[in-house]
Amino acid sequence: VTEGIRSEGGHLVNAKGERFVNELDTRDVVSSSIIRECEEGRGIRTMSGRIGVWLDTPLLEAEQGEGTVNKHFPAMVRQYERFGIDIAKDPVLIYPTLHYQNGGVKIDVNGESDVKNLFVAGEASGGLHGRNRLMGNSLLDLMVYGKRSGLTAAAQAKAGSQGKLTLEHVKKFKDEAKKHHASQDVVSPMLFPAYAKKE
Repeated sequence: VTEGIRSEGGHLVNAKGERFVNELDTRDVVSSSIIRECEEGRGIRTMSGRIGVWLDTPLLEAEQGEGTVNKHFPAMVRQYERFGIDIAKDPVLIYPTLHYQNGGVKIDVNGESDVKNLFVAGEASGGLHGRNRLMGNSLLDLMVYGKRSGLTAAAQAKAGSQGKLTLEHVKKFKDEAKKHHASQDVVSPMLFPAYAKKE
């Protein structure tokens, strides 16, 4: 579900009919708030066992006039029509999913990391937009930094010489992680503290 609905004025509503977050806050705040509402029992549970919160799409029609949803979100209207849902009249149940990885390896303008000759592009890199990201820029980021990384890496590879190839760095990494009792487990999604602004 496009976040453009929220940008256009759609509200997020829990099972009690309450707004619980500023819908235009950063993605991490909005996602954490939705997860928290569900974890704390204020989510909407479907007959199939799914849980989420309502995205009040009919509000756009009520506030901006009939036909607003179809005019601004025709692809989404068609997507839901296939399942017999009229999003101009019925709210949409939503829950955060991973569709983009915020964060990643810090890079310079050519996509090079702090590790010499390690280039990164796409979602593995981070910081292009600060702590979060601007919507709709993923493909542009990937194309620009993919090209820059590729060209710079190729130029450096041509200019340099290759040393002996080993996997010693993997052993060193594992030894350091073990020495410092660093967990190798990945936990996702993480529930962040309730740091949304109180209104």
